[in-house]
Amino acid sequence: MIIGNPHATFAYYLPTAPLIPDNWHYTQPDAVATLIALNGNHWRKIFTIMAKISAVGEDWRSYRDQVLLKQDELICIGGTELMANAKIHLIAGQVAVKCLGLTISANDIHAQHLTAQNKSITAMTLPSSQGQHCLLTPYLDYRQYPNQLIALTRQHLAVP
Repeated sequence: MIIGNPHATFAYYLPTAPLIPDNWHYTQPDAVATLIALNGNHWRKIFTIMAKISAVGEDWRSYRDQVLLKQDELICIGGTELMANAKIHLIAGQVAVKCLGLTISANDIHAQHLTAQNKSITAMTLPSSQGQHCLLTPYLDYRQYPNQLIALTRQHLAVP
C-alpha cells in the first residue's frame, strides 16, 4: 500500500497503515489533518517525525500540515522492495526491515552506524542503490526516535 506521492524523493517504510477514509487523497489540502483526526496521537507523532526529517528549514509544523505526502514523501506499508523513484529510503523498525528482506551484520563494510541518546540509525549502501540513501531507523515514535536522532538523520541526509 502506498500513501502519498508515488514519485516522492523520500520513501518511509512502515509495517502498518493508518485508517484511511473513503474518498481520501493525498493531494487534498487537509490530507494529513484528516488522517490524524481519524487515527489519533500515534499517527500525529509519525507524521511529525516525518516532517521533522523531510522539511527544508525548521518550520516542520507548517510542512506537516500543508506539504507532507503531497510532494516529496510517500509511506510504503508492508513493502517487499524499495520504491524505484525514491532517492531516500527510511525503513522504520525491524518489521519493515524484514518485509524488505534486508539483513545487516556488525561487520558489514557497506553500513555506517549513527548514534544519539543510545538510539541508532544504520546508513546502508546497497549495490542497486547508487546515488540513494538507505537508512534503517527506529520506528517513528519519540521514545525510539528522539529529536537528537532526527537531527543526526537530517545531517546525514544533508537536509538544510
